[in-house]
Amino acid sequence: MSSKASRTTNKFFWVACLLPLIWIGTQVTESANPVEYLVHATGDWAVYFLVSILWLSPLRIWLGKRSGFSWIKRLQSHRRSIGLASAFYAALHFTLHVLDNPEWEILWKDLHRVYLLTGFLAFLILLILAMTSSNAMVRKLGANHWKNIHRLIYFAVVLTSIHLFLNEKSSNLQALILFVPLLAAEFMRLGFWCYGYCQKER
Repeated sequence: MSSKASRTTNKFFWVACLLPLIWIGTQVTESANPVEYLVHATGDWAVYFLVSILWLSPLRIWLGKRSGFSWIKRLQSHRRSIGLASAFYAALHFTLHVLDNPEWEILWKDLHRVYLLTGFLAFLILLILAMTSSNAMVRKLGANHWKNIHRLIYFAVVLTSIHLFLNEKSSNLQALILFVPLLAAEFMRLGFWCYGYCQKER
């Protein structure tokens, strides 16, 4: 794919990542508490995109070489855009929460609540990953150092899962559906890696 075609594809992909905003906008007027709805809706989409990133590798390993699943490899090339979308919705989620609670003293006290602290730390990690996602940052940091930094995404997922489980306004069922299958998939991926490594060592 040429660089021009790649840029065009990336633009269309970014438009697709922003489509949830339209859905959120159509639903907000039906909510009894629009600001609270916006806070939770943007947070949900930040989680959806975050979980999607980690599903790409297991799906590529299991299905990537099978006919009819070439779209997984194409989607893999948009990992950066998906990550930026997650950071974007997380930033909206955080900003709306701050606007809904404008008193900094209250916000500071809230950080002592575990579910808010874990959410805030997850947001900081996503912010770091977004700020270091460009090719220029890869060259500046070095590939190995850059990869180590971006492995922080696993900590972000763990913190996000705790944030959801401890949030009284979130559904534990939603958190289970999002994170338990992902955890199982990651353990299976680790198993595949260990098996491959052992085979090479023989």
